[in-house]
Amino acid sequence: MPRLSLAIAVALCPNFALACGPTPPVFDGDPETGVSISVGRIADRVWEPTWIDGVAVPDGAGLSLSVSFEGRVEGTTGCNRFTGTADLDAGTLQLGPLAVTEMACVEPDRMEREAAWLQALVEARGFVVSPAGLWLMREDGSVAACLE
Repeated sequence: MPRLSLAIAVALCPNFALACGPTPPVFDGDPETGVSISVGRIADRVWEPTWIDGVAVPDGAGLSLSVSFEGRVEGTTGCNRFTGTADLDAGTLQLGPLAVTEMACVEPDRMEREAAWLQALVEARGFVVSPAGLWLMREDGSVAACLE
């Protein structure tokens, strides 16, 4: 699906909710709602995931993402750090390649969360943002992650 089609499909889905979670809000072009597909709303800010592939992320998990206007990406996985590039435009976002440090965590759940987080990041093809959060969307329109 072309990137613009993904943004339009996300924008037209009628059953989106506003709370950060597995369902993003509808981008309807109305500035009153605060819902946007503008790169300016996501860039140069540190985002922390609250949901990854439908699973809630515990507080203090140490996961983050920051995207610059210039297309640089950096963040943390709870065990490691990553950096890379982003191809972004209105409602579209594709990360990679990502360089990740190779430190191991002792706790298996942290390593599983790291793997899920990195997988969500590489699967992201679009986004929608509102005052309630940032939703990273897959090519098929499903939510890879929700961040606040």
